[in-house]
Amino acid sequence: MLGTSFVAELRSYARPDTGFLLDAAGRVLDGAKLYVNIVEINPPLIVALNLLVVACARTLDVSEILVYRIGVTAVLLGLLGLSALWLRRLLPEELGFRRAVVLVLAFVLFALPGRDYGEREHLVLALLLPYVLLVTARSLGQRITTCEGLWPGIAAGLAFALKPHFILVWIAVEAWLRGTRRIRRGALLPETLAIAAVLVSCAILIVLLTPEYLGVVRLLAAPYSRFLYDPFWHVLLTGPGAVVALFGLLTFVALRGLMRHQALWTSLAIAIAACLLAGAAQQKGLTYHLYPASALATFLLGLVALDTTRGVGTRVQQLYRTVAIAVFVASIAVASMDRVVAVVARAADSDQAEFERLVELVRGRATHGGVFVMSYHIRSAYPLINYSGVRSASRFPHLWILAAEYRDELEEDRPLTYHRPAEMSPSERYLNRAVLEDLVRRPKLLLVLRPARDLPANGYRRLDYVAYFSRVPQIRTILQEYRLVAETGDYLVYKWMPSGAERSGPAPAVSPGTRDVVVTREAGAPLRLGDPRSLIALLTFMGACVALALSGRRGVRQVP
Repeated sequence: MLGTSFVAELRSYARPDTGFLLDAAGRVLDGAKLYVNIVEINPPLIVALNLLVVACARTLDVSEILVYRIGVTAVLLGLLGLSALWLRRLLPEELGFRRAVVLVLAFVLFALPGRDYGEREHLVLALLLPYVLLVTARSLGQRITTCEGLWPGIAAGLAFALKPHFILVWIAVEAWLRGTRRIRRGALLPETLAIAAVLVSCAILIVLLTPEYLGVVRLLAAPYSRFLYDPFWHVLLTGPGAVVALFGLLTFVALRGLMRHQALWTSLAIAIAACLLAGAAQQKGLTYHLYPASALATFLLGLVALDTTRGVGTRVQQLYRTVAIAVFVASIAVASMDRVVAVVARAADSDQAEFERLVELVRGRATHGGVFVMSYHIRSAYPLINYSGVRSASRFPHLWILAAEYRDELEEDRPLTYHRPAEMSPSERYLNRAVLEDLVRRPKLLLVLRPARDLPANGYRRLDYVAYFSRVPQIRTILQEYRLVAETGDYLVYKWMPSGAERSGPAPAVSPGTRDVVVTREAGAPLRLGDPRSLIALLTFMGACVALALSGRRGVRQVP
């Protein structure tokens, strides 16, 4: 399982977020200032971790992406080992059960993430697991030394520093332990102090080393909340992974009376609920935001198979048990298929051919200069920047601020009009100034996402970047120094040709969109039998249900 997952990673392209963070770390090592020359809305800890990766890669003269993947895998193995030690403490006399639980954890950490391998939420989950197991030991009244409590606390503190939304896990388990008097309400636990120390240290370092982050948050937090906005309740109930998390919680409630290790189930259920709320609170509906909740729920469903007895309980409880185990088996089948396919044939998006053409184009035409990408989507720039070996000339990973500022207008059924300077918000004015400052350096290439037709159904693709930025006289003058050198897929590629150079090709110009966006279903969409993953999940689920029903027909003992 571990080997297949790692090889599958090596056979796949890096994720856009991973690509940006590695590029940002490299630029910081080259002298750029974080939150000034590189603008990121997230806390600086993740960039700091990537600094170590890039520095190591440069020292060894190997790929940054390879070092990142090896580093993530090593961290996961270390945290899996720490979790196994806590399971040994919790289950000292149950070797077979303990080994099975470790195998389920290994599946959740290595195979289940799929394309979210190495995302911050993936790291958050791994960092939280020892803490959740420590909480289980606390709830059982076990004596825990200061040293034993510090390491899970430090790991959890790092998780919360990476993604502050997940502090809800800390609040929830502390409230549960103290509210149920499993520990004294005023007790200062070593893990609590460790978490607080990590968070306070990170806050102090932000103030001392990157005080500009506070200004970025004040300026961009509100528009960022509008970008890719999906209402809290909608994400909570229908987001990708939310159904699995909710089903896991319902399974916990239904099977409480059948579980042999109630403390472990309870601490898991609390962590699932808190992670689900934390993911929904981000109001984006992105798959990886809900990964910690769905992964912990998958772990809980695996426990159903290991920690409950067949044929015991009411019919409703047996139905829940059957469905829970079948869902877990289907998860294994789908995740394993994804990893095997990625090993046998390099995992490809629908636009893989276009991506590879862009990589070759950018690598060949911007060898000694940067590339500025005009797009609302981070996937337009990353990992294109990484694989082409060209540095980004933009301080932003993508121009999400523009999409956020015009979210309401893009939903209206009327021609899109852009704000006059007097109508712009502070964040929009900042975007215009920043883009001008970046373009003044004359990056070698401009990569522009061409607009779709100006219709509400096309959403963010209605944005015409050339039309928008040409309204700034200085930017319009700079754009006239570029000439079209290629068209590939949804992108127009322009090369800077200084005065006196031979110019063959039009300069960037306003051109109404003529195409519509092809709508694709994201993960978490309704079941589609034409999708091999959905078909395998359905067949595995049904097969598991039938097998469990047949195996449980004899000796069923009903509880009144």
